[in-house]
Amino acid sequence: MGNLTKKFASVAVSAATIAWLSGFSMLVPVANAQTDLQAQINALLAQIAALQAQLASGSSSSSAACSFTRALTVGSTGDDVKCLQQYLNGAGHKVSASGAGSPGNESTYFGALTRAAVAKWQAANGVSPAVGYFGSISRAKYSALAAAAPAPAPAPAGTPAPVPAGSGLTVTLAPDQPAAGLFGESFSGRPFTKLTLRASADGDVVVKALVVERQGQGADAAFSGVIGLDEDGIRMGVAKTLGSDHRLRLTEKFTVKAGQSRTVTLAGDSDADQNDYNGQLVILGLVGVEVEGSTAVNASFPLAGAAMTVYSTLSIGSMTLARGALDPGSGQTKEIGSNSYRFSGLRLTAGANEDVLIRSIKWNQSGSAGTGDLANVKVVLDGVTYPTTLSEDNKYYIAKFGDGIKILKGLNKEMHLQGDVINGSARTADFDLYRYSDLRVTGLTYGYDILPAATEVAASADDGNFHAAEPNFDAFQAHIGSGTIDAQNAPTVGAQNIAVNLANQPLGGFIVDVKGEEVSVAAINFDLSATDDGGSVDTNDVTNISLVDEDGKVVAGPVDGVAGSNNAIRFSDTIVFKVGRKVYTLKGKVGTDFQNNDTIAASTTPSSDWTTVKGITSGVTVTPTPSSAVTGSTMTVKAASLTLTVSPETNAGGSDASSTAQNVVAGTSGYTFTKFVLDASGSGEDLRTTSVSPRLGLSAVNTGDDITNCQLLDGGVALNTGTNIVNPTNSQANADNVAFVFDTPLVLAKGTVKTLSLRCNLISGADAGQQWRWGIADAAGNVVTTGSVSGQSVTETITADNGRVVTAVSGGTLTLALDSSSPAVKLVASGATDQTLAVFRLNATNEDIRLDTIGLQLATSTANTPDATVGNASNSPSDLSKVTIWNGSTKVGEAVFSSSDYATGTLSGVTVPKDGQILLSIKGDTANIGTNLTARPGHLVIINYDAQSSSDETNAGAVGVGISSGTTIAAGGSDTASSGGRLVRTVPNVERIALPSGSKLSNGSKDLLRFKVTAPAGSNGVGLYKFTFDISTSTASTFDNDQDADKLSAFRVNDFIVKCYSDSGFSSASCGSADGSGQLNNGDFATSSVHEDLGGDRSGLDIAAATVPTVVEVYFNPANTADVTQDNHADPSEAIRVPAGESRYFVLSATVVGSGTSSPSVTTKLLGDGQWLKVRYTPNDLSTTGDSDDGTTNEDVTIAGDNWTTGRYVFATTASLADTGDDDNFIWSAQSTNTAQSTVDYDWLNGFLIPGLPTGGTTAETLTL
Repeated sequence: MGNLTKKFASVAVSAATIAWLSGFSMLVPVANAQTDLQAQINALLAQIAALQAQLASGSSSSSAACSFTRALTVGSTGDDVKCLQQYLNGAGHKVSASGAGSPGNESTYFGALTRAAVAKWQAANGVSPAVGYFGSISRAKYSALAAAAPAPAPAPAGTPAPVPAGSGLTVTLAPDQPAAGLFGESFSGRPFTKLTLRASADGDVVVKALVVERQGQGADAAFSGVIGLDEDGIRMGVAKTLGSDHRLRLTEKFTVKAGQSRTVTLAGDSDADQNDYNGQLVILGLVGVEVEGSTAVNASFPLAGAAMTVYSTLSIGSMTLARGALDPGSGQTKEIGSNSYRFSGLRLTAGANEDVLIRSIKWNQSGSAGTGDLANVKVVLDGVTYPTTLSEDNKYYIAKFGDGIKILKGLNKEMHLQGDVINGSARTADFDLYRYSDLRVTGLTYGYDILPAATEVAASADDGNFHAAEPNFDAFQAHIGSGTIDAQNAPTVGAQNIAVNLANQPLGGFIVDVKGEEVSVAAINFDLSATDDGGSVDTNDVTNISLVDEDGKVVAGPVDGVAGSNNAIRFSDTIVFKVGRKVYTLKGKVGTDFQNNDTIAASTTPSSDWTTVKGITSGVTVTPTPSSAVTGSTMTVKAASLTLTVSPETNAGGSDASSTAQNVVAGTSGYTFTKFVLDASGSGEDLRTTSVSPRLGLSAVNTGDDITNCQLLDGGVALNTGTNIVNPTNSQANADNVAFVFDTPLVLAKGTVKTLSLRCNLISGADAGQQWRWGIADAAGNVVTTGSVSGQSVTETITADNGRVVTAVSGGTLTLALDSSSPAVKLVASGATDQTLAVFRLNATNEDIRLDTIGLQLATSTANTPDATVGNASNSPSDLSKVTIWNGSTKVGEAVFSSSDYATGTLSGVTVPKDGQILLSIKGDTANIGTNLTARPGHLVIINYDAQSSSDETNAGAVGVGISSGTTIAAGGSDTASSGGRLVRTVPNVERIALPSGSKLSNGSKDLLRFKVTAPAGSNGVGLYKFTFDISTSTASTFDNDQDADKLSAFRVNDFIVKCYSDSGFSSASCGSADGSGQLNNGDFATSSVHEDLGGDRSGLDIAAATVPTVVEVYFNPANTADVTQDNHADPSEAIRVPAGESRYFVLSATVVGSGTSSPSVTTKLLGDGQWLKVRYTPNDLSTTGDSDDGTTNEDVTIAGDNWTTGRYVFATTASLADTGDDDNFIWSAQSTNTAQSTVDYDWLNGFLIPGLPTGGTTAETLTL
């Protein structure tokens, strides 16, 4: 488009502008609007008249359609690029047929399409080189052509119109206006008025300008500038100054998306001297909005926030800038591919008046580099890296520092900007701080943004100094050098075998890594290193050598090798290497002088072997790297060869565990008799195998036809199908070689190994005991193979082997046993789900077996001797609500115990693999315990496998079907003996809690142990009656019967107290403590097994210092503080309760005496119990056998029947009865029928199997000095 034409188009646009101006798209106060609008109309009409006269005379301001003042290349942006695209489209060298760059859709970006169109234009007009770089030669050619040629044709009719703009923009005051405050000296971006701009839903709205007016009783000069701030407080464009009409236009364009809102704050800057305006009230109001297109602006102008008071005496903080220590310090040239280069750096120093926050910074990139030339541009402040974002005009790189980085007054921090150079040869990158205000700094005392300052010098371009003129900090400019090219060995072209006298054999692979621009290389030399095994070879024996790219295209050659190794390969073709990492492969033909196992390796030294290396875009000479030799992988000359063996897992020698003779059920299909290994790892070329002839072994005549449908398979693909399937006949004798002819040749890549499986069907009528085998004989013709390329026959190496023996059997077998992973006996809460009660192991032989049913039984222990009764208990089907059967994590069946102790589990999807095993887990859902509920506390629920020994034979055994034989198979074996689960209303949990950090042994009251007891939710809670502690010390001493105080040990521990709390901080007393302290054993309710005062008086409960553990039994009497002794356990001990879903926290403390002697220590733990309570049912008998305190063993507690039924139980009906046997360290109740703290309710148990309370006690707590 010529200048005159463009002017006329501009006038047409201006006329349209007159139309929308007259239509009040811009709202201004009416009195001023009419005068201003008429003046604009008159001026535009005069311009139109002048241009029309110019058109009539045919004059033009320029003879050329476009004005080019710089070189254009990939990455360039600007109107000159768009004009170039328009010219190319009009001259018949279209940038694109459609979309961006096509006629009518020209863009301002010079990309690959533009480069291709320029190259075509250059070739058509004799411009060399025709590579798409629009430099000085091309500009001269264009000027010559443009002077004699008409301007390019306008865009064709039907060019898509731009997306329509939104029909409306609503502007209002934001609800969160800046509060009235001060406007002092050196303020930066002080918020005055906050605006909300919302676009209509039918399109985006582009705002061209905001018209701002200074209002209030103040002077314009109070403002050094007015700026708009975006939602993040970032300055939008350039600050403007007020005119004589007290107005200005903020012309930074921004877009309000359709149906969305933007927030803009009108803000003011001030200089360092406000004395002349002190006390004035100033306001910034919005009086107009200019938009693109015909969008209607809806607003009630003026829109103004609160008045601010000019205040010249406020001493806010300051920020002084200096060039930083990490600034490059000079203009440097950086090659493309340079990473994390520091372009610019600042030191930020806070003044003495207040601490400051660094909130954001805008770096202005004023160099010629485009945004595509740089990557990973980041700001590093105080060692922390922050990403940047580009402004809408791509001029500024903006970094935000979150909530801000604090700098204490008087201190400083370093900041620098860094990035990667990825393109832009011969361009520049220059990151300036264009305005001091582009660094946002907020004072922490007064909360105002501060205008930074610096020591300024006279302006000089790109000198790395601060200036009064913009840019305020003119950073050193970085020059982007040429592209780079680097060569490396290509691992993808690895060491391998190559063949003799075959073309295109790989000689080596090289990665060429090009950055920044395409690079041309006029010539490349390679050295060849050849080693021979006794022969006489030289590098001229390698011929027809080419350099091939990743797509298989030859980029250099072919040439023949030159004798002498050095520079044996000499390519004189010019190669243009594209940007990126590409693999290039040397390929050639190795002559017949090379023998088996000779080697070849190619190498090149790019810095010396590559000549005339230049950047395509920059035209600058490039030095390729490295300067040392790059050597490809070593290739080994090999003849075509193949080795065939029988796999160890199927050979006759049994070198693999699975190669032993196999039993196969008659009727099995697709059984793998043998596997053959075809090894081409030593071959110099790929191989083609057309047939293999295995040797058939028979144990009897006339049995060949018992195996049918024999095929060799490569993985899951059959190689012989249809008429090539092998069906042995009875005419075949033992040791016959049987040919398997492949449908298509099997290709074996050199250097690889394949395993082929020989599979046959064994007919259902095969006699049990008959045997077959497939092997291979070392005989010519048993494998037919040729070279894939050469077509030459290959002499194979065969290791003869008869293969493993396969014997026919009539069917499989199934066995079942209790697995070692089956759980030991445990406590099981009523109402629990999926409780594993037993794990069965099932094994199959000869064939896979589908398991259909399994017999189960509820087992009951019936022994009735005193010792045998320990742990015995009744059970009934009513103790279980459901029984499920699981294979791993998959439920495969259920069983129902209705009214008997026997049930059959019906299974689905369960297959026991041949010669393998599966584990079936039997899980139970327990019924609920309680008054009128079905389950019974203390019942021992045992589920065992019923191996046909029950009274109900219909439920017995495990039964399935053989997959191959189709016959019904039942498991042998005997009933299992699982441990089961002891049913209780709830199961408590005990957990030791570490003493506070730093706890040490010292005289006085000391905490010895902390722990908690938790009652699960949904229960009646847990009752507690007794704790027993194991306490030992490290220092031995002696004592006698003399109770005199002077005979007591110097070091001792006495006066044991247990306290109860409801919180983990051990601060809220609980468990009904009478005095609110949490103490449970008021009145010496503790006994010990060792006392220093042996005369019988247990007051004091001293424990002598001794290495022998001492047992302390603690009973509970929280509500009674009377000093009642515990002799014979006849005193009124109480029960305490842990409510459901809660925990109670306990601490055992004692008085320590003499801790300063002999460096003693005290070790304490809470004891559990080693077996069930010894309880045996005898009707109506509450007597006990033996004296629980006489030290004898095998003591029993005999109690009456419970409220539900008769039978054996492991609980006592009262707490005191539970405290009469040997295993009574921890006494608790599951509270099956009540929630009260009672010692006379049913189901009192000991601590056997409580989670967290092992038999030997909790983890010990040791106190030392």
